[in-house]
Amino acid sequence: MGGRCDRAARGDRVNSQQVAAVLAKIQLGDNRETDAAGLVLAEWVDSIGDLDFEWAIEAVRMHRRTSTAYLLPAHVRENVRLIQARHERAVRVSRPFVEESPNTFDRAEFDRLTAISLAEHRAAREVNS
Repeated sequence: MGGRCDRAARGDRVNSQQVAAVLAKIQLGDNRETDAAGLVLAEWVDSIGDLDFEWAIEAVRMHRRTSTAYLLPAHVRENVRLIQARHERAVRVSRPFVEESPNTFDRAEFDRLTAISLAEHRAAREVNS
């Protein structure tokens, strides 16, 4: 858990069409303007192009629910970081607290080796006495 919120965290590759979908969702919320030359899209690809697509969409939803601020790429990145942290915690919590030990304790073998060790130590003590 390096704290990174990029596509490597889940393995999904985002592309410019997906970033365009994120930007379209943002436009629906605040009527922001985009340019025909694609400069705005290129900037958003540069700013959030390494994020997971599903998490980026959810990050936009989170921002809309919790903030009245004009949505910036930094808001999306921060919300994706929070989403990732929640996801990682859910994975940790879903694992058993104590995993089963692969140790297969053989009581008879333990008792045999203990008896041998005791006999050796007792014999060594008698010699040194």
